[in-house]
Parts: sequence; C-alpha cells; structure tokens
Amino acid sequence: MRLSRGILFACIACISGVVAASGDSLVERAAPSPISVSPAQNWDGYDGPWSSFTIRVGTPAQDVRVFISTAGYETWVVLPQGCPSGDSSCPEERGDLFNNATSSTWKAQGYYHLILEENLGIDGVGYFGNDTVGLGIQGSGGPTLENQVVGGIATENYYLGVLGVNPKPINFTSLDEGQPSYISSLKEQSLIPSVSFGYTAGAQYRLKQVDGSLTLGGYDASRFTPNNLSFAFAPDNSRDVVVGIQSLIATDQDGKTHNLLTSGIDAYIDSTVSQIWLPLSACEAFEEAFGLVWDTSSELYLVNDTLHSALLAQNASFSFTLGNTVSGGETIDIVLPYASFDLQATYPLVANSTRYFPLKRAVNETQYTLGRTFLQEAYLIVDWERSNFSVSQCLFEEDMQEKLEAIQAPGNSSTSGSGAGNSTSTIVSKSSVSTGAIAGIVVGIVIVVILAVAGLGAFFILRRRKRRNAEAKLKSEEEADRLRTGFGKAELDTDSNHQRYEIDGNDPNSNGKPPPGGWVDEKARFPGAGSRTALSEMKGSDANISELAVGAAGASELSQDQARHEMYDPSATPVELPADLPPELPGSEPSTPGLTSSLTSSPVFRSANQSPVNRSAGPSPLNPASSPLLLPHSNSANRVPLANTRRGSAASPRSQPSDLSTPPNRSLTSTPRTTDALSPISPLPGEDHRQGGIFSGGIFGALRNVERDQQQEGSRSASRSRGVSQGKRRET
Repeated sequence: MRLSRGILFACIACISGVVAASGDSLVERAAPSPISVSPAQNWDGYDGPWSSFTIRVGTPAQDVRVFISTAGYETWVVLPQGCPSGDSSCPEERGDLFNNATSSTWKAQGYYHLILEENLGIDGVGYFGNDTVGLGIQGSGGPTLENQVVGGIATENYYLGVLGVNPKPINFTSLDEGQPSYISSLKEQSLIPSVSFGYTAGAQYRLKQVDGSLTLGGYDASRFTPNNLSFAFAPDNSRDVVVGIQSLIATDQDGKTHNLLTSGIDAYIDSTVSQIWLPLSACEAFEEAFGLVWDTSSELYLVNDTLHSALLAQNASFSFTLGNTVSGGETIDIVLPYASFDLQATYPLVANSTRYFPLKRAVNETQYTLGRTFLQEAYLIVDWERSNFSVSQCLFEEDMQEKLEAIQAPGNSSTSGSGAGNSTSTIVSKSSVSTGAIAGIVVGIVIVVILAVAGLGAFFILRRRKRRNAEAKLKSEEEADRLRTGFGKAELDTDSNHQRYEIDGNDPNSNGKPPPGGWVDEKARFPGAGSRTALSEMKGSDANISELAVGAAGASELSQDQARHEMYDPSATPVELPADLPPELPGSEPSTPGLTSSLTSSPVFRSANQSPVNRSAGPSPLNPASSPLLLPHSNSANRVPLANTRRGSAASPRSQPSDLSTPPNRSLTSTPRTTDALSPISPLPGEDHRQGGIFSGGIFGALRNVERDQQQEGSRSASRSRGVSQGKRRET
C-alpha cells in the first residue's frame, strides 16, 4: 500500500508537469511567436538619416546600435579603433563602440576581409570572433544567444555595424562545418517559428518620424498593404532576393511623367547599403529629368540649395513596377515620394554636410541594387525556408498598433509562405493549436494516468489479499496438523502432589474421532474385559506398590514359576521395552481367570530388532506424546508408545527415581550395543541390570519384585543370561 501511494504521488506530479508543460510545448515550443525587435528610436548614418536598432554584445553586455542587413549573415560592431583618439562625438555617431578586450566571453578568430558588398566596391577588414549577442537594450527581455559570430570593424565604408538576417552559415576556414547565423540559431533554439523576417527601414519624413520595423519569424501586418504577388528566389545564392524592375516612372506634381528605365532589369534588394544602384542609362535619364549633377570626387549626386528648391517644387513621385521577371507576368507598384530621395550626406562621406540624391551609377548588372532608400516605402517579407519573398507598399497611419503574424516552418499543420495575402501564402496566427485542443489533450493524459494508477492500486491490493489468504490457509493447515498429531505436553511427575488418571477407555471413539493408525482393540482379544472400568494408579511412597485391576483389587501377583509374557498381539512384531525409562510401579495380578490363562498360554517375546505396534504414530489429543506411561486396563484400546527418552536427559519429562533399580536387558542378543546403536529398550552398557523395571509390551507388563529377584537369582540365572550381557549387579 505504501508503494501504491508512492506511485500515486509520482503520477500526480507527472500530471502536474504534463499540464504545466502542455501550454508551453504545444503553443510556445511547437509554434513559438515571432519576435519584434524594437528600434533604437535613433536616426543614424552619414548618408541618412536611417532608423537603427540596439543589440547587446559581450559579457558584461555592451549596447550598440546597428543597421539591418537583409544580405548579411553576421553581426558587425564598431571597435574603439574606429574612432580617432580624442574625438568624443565619434562613438555616438557610429552607434557606440564595442570593446572586445573587456568581454569575458570573447573568443578571437582573427582578421578577415569584409566581402559582403565587394561587388559594389565596398570592402574593408574586420577582427572576428565569437561572443554573446542579444536583441534590444539591457533589461528589455530580448533573446540572448551565446557563441555567435561577431565582426569588429574600424573602416568608414560601414559607418555603423549591421545585424544580418540572412541564414547562410559562416565559415572561417574551408575545413570547418560552418557556424549558424543569428536567425538560424533563433530557429534552432525554438525562439521563432521559422527562418523568416519582415522589415521596413522606416521613414523620418513620414508623420512624426516613423521608425523602422523588424520582425523575426513573421511580420507586422499593420505596416503594409497586402498584395497577391509572391517572388521566387534567384538562382544566384549570393544575390537571391531579386525582383524584376519592369519600369520606373517619375510623375511631377503637375502630372508630367518621365520614363527613367528604357528596359527592364533585375535588381537585388539589400538594406546594407543606402542608395539605389541603376544602370548608367537610367542615371542619365534622372539627370535629364531632374537636373542632377554627378560629383566625381564623392561619386554622389550632390544637391545644392537651388536644385533642392526646384525638386521640392516639382515634388515628383517615383513608381517602381516589379515582377518576377523583367517583363510580363503579374506585377505590383511601389511608389516613392521625392522626400524619400531628399537625403543628407555628412562627414566622412563628404567634407561638409550637404544634400544628395541617393542614386548610384552601377558598373554592371551585378551592382543593380535597391537599398534602404527603396525600403523606406516598401515592406519586405522573406521566407528563407520556402525560398520566396514578397514586397508590399508601406502603410503610414497615425497611432499604428503592431500586429504580428507568424510564418510557420514547412511541415507544420498550418503552412504559410512569405507573402501577406498573396496567392501562394497563408497568414497564420501566433499559435497553431487552439485552447480547446490543448484542453482535450491534457484531459486525455489525465484520464490515462488515472486509469494507470487505478490499475496499479488494484494489482497491489489483490496481491496483498492473495498473500494474506495464503498465509491464513497455511496457518489453518498447520493448526489442523497440530490437532491431528496431538499436543506434546509432558505428563506430571508421580509425586504426592500430582496424581494421574487415564482417560476412560470404554469407547475408543468417545472423542468423535476415528482411532489412529495401528490401533489395537483390546476388548476383542480379551473376552470379558469390557465389564471392567477404568484403571488408575495409586499414590504410594513405596516404589514397589502393585498395580490394582479394578474389580479385582486384591488379586495376587503371578506365581514365581509362572512364565511371564507380554500381551499377545498377532498383528504386532515383538519388541523390547526401553531400558532407560523409569519403571512402572509394581501392581497386583488380575484375578480374571480367562485373562490370566490367555497371558500365560501364548507367550510371545518382542525382539529388540523389531518395532512396537503404533510406535511411529504421532501424538493426538487422546494420545499425548508426553505421557511416558499409561497403566493398562481392559476397556481401553489406546496403545500409548513409550517415550524414547534416555535416562538423565534434560528433555525427559520425568527423571528416574533414585530408589528404583534399572530395568533389565531384554535384548535377545548377549552382545551389548554401543551408545549410538541402542534400541529403544536396550540398557546402557556396563551398568547393573536387575529384573525390576518395566516389561510393558502388552496391556499388563510382567512386574517383578526386587526382593524376590534377589532370592531366586541363582535358580533363574540361566534364563536371565539372554538379557544381561555385562556389568555387575547393583543392589537396590
């Protein structure tokens, strides 16, 4: 029962754990919510301003601001070497610095080239290592990942660090297996539902400065107008998020249009850089339409105050028609106002702060790029696991409330793509398992555990009951055996304080039980004996008191010359009486003539090598094993065997009286036996053996008087020589 209670408590604890873990495992782990990375609410950059995001790097954590890189797969931060000594404004302008020397978890990997934008001619060298990286400022509760790849930069080609959201693994050598990117690590640790993101760069010129938005594992549905177009990844792994720009049309405030792209091109969407990189022909079209001038020194289209005023007055809008190919098929339009091109360049990009138009001359088609300028008005959703993405027009409204939607990984019960309302995608909620389903699962688990506990309890109860029944049955069988074999109680001693009476023997079945095996019916062998009543021993102080036969108390003992025989029993083998038991008291000879003649007419001697009748029978309530001697009487059929107890033994129920002589040797052989080979009636060797003692093989033992034995010793020496083997006679 104690074990079953323990199992019950364990099962209850198991149920509690299952119930507590069900919500987490079914909702958060199987379908975790997307993560919204809060912007730093700063506008940074020397070619901006651009909305930046805060991350934590190192141990203890150091807060730094970075830009989002849709093409990058590493985390870059600016090292102290990136600012001149004594320039107090530089660290803040570069988004604060990370000092790897003070981080206890920094593990250096070495110096490596910055190859992210090398096709655009932007390069540099970084000091790489592994360290802890978390999202958001300290105390914001954003996720923290250990052993992430971090590159420390000092070059001014990247003025702020970047947080890459591309899942490509990072290899420092050609031999290693690669280390996962930050977004892949989030997915591997079940912190986001899929390897996907939604991003827009933000627009300082919209409303009251609309910050950028980054959602990992999903998107923010409140930030764009959905469409039905889904884009497939390009085959070039280094330039996969590619759209076909089928047309680029500028429309002035007065409705005049300008075709700025003579033919369609494929362009790579990359938020790492700020500008829009177009073919030279497209750049010349811009120059003609808006009076732009290329500055060969800075390689920028600088805008002076006069041009700036003209552009403001013209207030043109620029419509990009996008499709999966450079021509034909389903398309969408992403429209940018002139304000999105009205940017400020500062040192070190230019010597003096000035306005510029974010358009760059591409050398070849590998440089066709849509940078952060484009993403001010476009919302990009990329599903890396399904190799598709979507581009939507940003939505700017007062008091916009964040509305996060998860993109589930492939293989989940609810699937989704990258688009927001497009034909190949399905928007799914944060949790794919309903509350009712969770409750049903929990209830089912509880029922199964309860049934298991009930089964175990019934098993242990039945087993214990069976064991108790078996013990009770065994106990009852032992009690029955004890009742059948009798009680081994010792007979009281024959002194003046204890008189013993035998049980009435008129009816051998008087106790209601059948006689034991080997039972001898004395009445059948001795006619007329049934008229006698019970015999009793008499108390006396003399050892030689004769027994009395009831009804003939005055009967004399047998004559001296009359042969002495034990009772005749045709079914029993002869046996001698034990010589080490205390002798019976001498008794009178029965006066019944028929009985006397029967005793003397058929003498039978029992051999020491033969067993007495019923000697092996066990004790019973009518035949106590502890009774060493029962006086015979004719009405009893009970034959109580003599106890095989050695004289002087501590186990003997009564000791040998000191005034009685030892019983004579009744053995048929003259050779004395050793102590170990003594028969139940053989005397101990080397002792004096007198004729006095117990000769009770039948109902009446042949009783001897010690004085008469001494007087007739000479005349009977020949007859007694068979029973006496050695030793001197001992006087009484």
